[in-house]
Amino acid sequence: MAELKLIKDPVHGYITLKEDEICILDTYPLQRLRRISQLPFVYLVYPGARHSRFDHSIGCFHLAKEMADHLALDEEEAELLKVSSLLHDVGHTPYSHLLEPLLMESNLSHEGLSIRIIEEYGELRDSISNAGISVHDVTDVLRGKVRISPLVSGPLDVDRLDFLVRDAYFTGATYGVVDIKRIIHLTRLTDAGPTLDVRGWGVAEELALARYHSFMNVYFHHTVRAAQVMFLRGAKRIKEDLGVDFGSMSIEEYLSHDDYSMWSLMKNYPKTRSVISRIERRLLPKLLYEVRYKGEESPEFTNKQEELEYEISQASRADPEKVYVDSSHAPPLLKYGPQMLKLHSDGDERGGVDLWVMEMVSRPFTILRVYVDRDVSEVERVREAARSILSKT
Repeated sequence: MAELKLIKDPVHGYITLKEDEICILDTYPLQRLRRISQLPFVYLVYPGARHSRFDHSIGCFHLAKEMADHLALDEEEAELLKVSSLLHDVGHTPYSHLLEPLLMESNLSHEGLSIRIIEEYGELRDSISNAGISVHDVTDVLRGKVRISPLVSGPLDVDRLDFLVRDAYFTGATYGVVDIKRIIHLTRLTDAGPTLDVRGWGVAEELALARYHSFMNVYFHHTVRAAQVMFLRGAKRIKEDLGVDFGSMSIEEYLSHDDYSMWSLMKNYPKTRSVISRIERRLLPKLLYEVRYKGEESPEFTNKQEELEYEISQASRADPEKVYVDSSHAPPLLKYGPQMLKLHSDGDERGGVDLWVMEMVSRPFTILRVYVDRDVSEVERVREAARSILSKT
């Protein structure tokens, strides 16, 4: 019998890995995740939020193992589920989702980069093959092509189950407390994918509520977003001036970047040094105006933020470098509505569940905010300009 290795995780307890799995974990792309924040700059509000993408990845691995054991998957499919869960975030940019817009400018995503890294990075590819797992099968899971794919990325996937409880643990906020064991226990796997026992509808609603409150009170906290929007502007300057373009890099160069390298680049570059200095001192932009859009009424501002910043600064005669517009968008929990969450029971397929709560809390929403640097004297003019301009959007 292969020797088992133990990792003590503060959220799930002991996590067991076989020697082949440790070899995958020890590859450079996965070890890099130790240096990528799970929640960038959330520690400015919740001091304990210092956990990494590496922590989250081994948590997902553990929950995938528990799911595989419950579903009585055969050894091959169980191993595929575990390794795919371990690798699902390997393509993240530094600072996780915060710098994802820099990838999106090249029509790329961290999911696509994860697949490329798995396919192209020799050390990782070889370690997967040496564990008796097909690299092609792993990428098929991540592309959503097989029945276990929704367990990695779906309505009740191990990714979401881990990050909600992990973020709750490290922030100390209780919004993300979810009964993971019950969800796993009530999940069944068919050829069409996973289904949830109708008795688990309540815990599914609990998860949807936890996700909503985590977005509102942690991920989209106005102070957190103030630091993030300022840092993102600095990262865009680094891309423009120094050519640090994640979308055009080779896999080797891309993997050489992490939170530390980006922080150092910005701290040593004269035009972005002040961004780091202000984050170090928690001297963040001040929130002036906020408007929230719920459900399908949410407008799309992804490509309009710089345009809005310029328009507001012109209307208020403020320095455009000191005005920030942030559009924080939470996608729907279930892309095509609550019906995406497939249920099973001994009787009626729907089990008579009430969809109202799920429909309300799983809808997309957008928070549009305007900030200014604290040394701006035209505060009221900026506020009025923001109110006037954004009321027309």
